[in-house]
Amino acid sequence: MLSRKGIFSQKYSLYWMMAPLFIYLAAFYLYPLIYSVYIGFYEWSLGDATKTFVGFRNYVSAFQDSQFTGSFLNTAIFVIAAVGIELTLGLSLALLLNRESWPMRILRTVILLPTLITPLVVALTWKALLNPDIGALTYYIRAVGIDIGRGIFVERGLAMAGIVLIDVWQWTSLITIILLAGLKGMPIEPYEAAYVDGASRWQAFRYITLPLLRPTILIALVVRTLDAMKIFDSVFAITGGGPGTATTTMNFHIFKVGIQHLKVGAASAMSNIFLLFSVLIGLFIIRSVFLSARRKGGAV
Repeated sequence: MLSRKGIFSQKYSLYWMMAPLFIYLAAFYLYPLIYSVYIGFYEWSLGDATKTFVGFRNYVSAFQDSQFTGSFLNTAIFVIAAVGIELTLGLSLALLLNRESWPMRILRTVILLPTLITPLVVALTWKALLNPDIGALTYYIRAVGIDIGRGIFVERGLAMAGIVLIDVWQWTSLITIILLAGLKGMPIEPYEAAYVDGASRWQAFRYITLPLLRPTILIALVVRTLDAMKIFDSVFAITGGGPGTATTTMNFHIFKVGIQHLKVGAASAMSNIFLLFSVLIGLFIIRSVFLSARRKGGAV
């Protein structure tokens, strides 16, 4: 039996082992968050030594800024389109790859490759492929008779679709792997009982696979939604928020206000609003899925 001194010694040794993690979180997450909230209450520009306390004026001005609200709408459109397509394609690919054979094992490895490439490199590659004058994909798109005007990233009505396309190409495989892991962990007994009772494959998918896969779908949805809301690399490298403000997302608008226009106080207030909204979206997704599962008698 351990003595009282030995128990306390073990407890404090555990704290010491976790200390580097706490220091890292405090230095790179907690302190920047607190400082961002603090700066959001001041009118301050980079290079200016003085800060003027303005209370909630930066927050009120953010909602009165048409460019800020426009970037909010652009971000919502991008997230809904990109995550919706990725979830649909990811589930389809996961069902296709849920077989044990050497071609499927190779495909499961290859399909992960896009996620290993730096987003900025992906953006620059697609920018070259869809260049309005010399892009290889632009040539073939026009060759089959599809009208893209001056180019996908040049036309206001197509630019956001191009950004969505890039995101879908890179991150669908992540959702596929997450959902495939959920499929691999499912029990086979419900399927055996369903097929004995004469259930079709569609009925087995609808009444067994989807309910059992709900927790995994939730994880994939939350992860990709919160990550997609931070879209910046593709916009920065390809369109610069244009044409006009057609692809200006929240992160890119905050970047312009804080870095290009040097209005750090206003940018901090906008980033705090964006952070709060992201948290609320994540909580809403989790709550809605749990309520849906409870109404249907499922378990999450």
